[in-house]
Amino acid sequence: MKSKKGWLIVMAVILLATYGLLFAWNHVFAQPECPLAEMALQESDLPDDVEVLSAGPTSFDDASQPINSENSRSFGVHEFLEAYKVSFLGKQIHGGHYLYRYRDSAQAEEQAARLVVYALQDERLQPTIVEKDSAPQGVKGQVVRFISPDTGGVYYWFIGVTGRTLVLLFVGGPLNEETRTSFNLLKLRVQECGVP
Repeated sequence: MKSKKGWLIVMAVILLATYGLLFAWNHVFAQPECPLAEMALQESDLPDDVEVLSAGPTSFDDASQPINSENSRSFGVHEFLEAYKVSFLGKQIHGGHYLYRYRDSAQAEEQAARLVVYALQDERLQPTIVEKDSAPQGVKGQVVRFISPDTGGVYYWFIGVTGRTLVLLFVGGPLNEETRTSFNLLKLRVQECGVP
């Protein structure tokens, strides 16, 4: 009886030690998540004639960012844990970079998929997916382009995910090469934020 009790105590100590080591290993070697402010576009990332209008944390109640309490009913959003936005304006382009951190990567990926489906429903703006899974590494996502029949302008959206962070980039401007080039350069910078 004593040997059986001793064996159980030894096994319990070994199991506790193993779990403790695994926890410590994961805690020490886990990559910390990059703060959203560090992932966001900085003024130095923008083209020369473009400046940041505002940057900082945002909330679900802030109607100036895409995923908010007013419009989220349309695409069945998960409520994010934290968010950060950067708005910018130039002579030819305007736009924003929006980052949303969710409980886990499944929520972020589901939200990205729902946004793409929702974006493609507005036939009046002639939505087109122009790019899918466009990064060999970093933030993977899709680019949706809209053309306004009212203004003739073009609007590009990059919708991507890295870990549990949903990454949105919006650039609008005239339907010309400068707008497309500006968007592509900013998209490359945004996609780099997911590279370890």
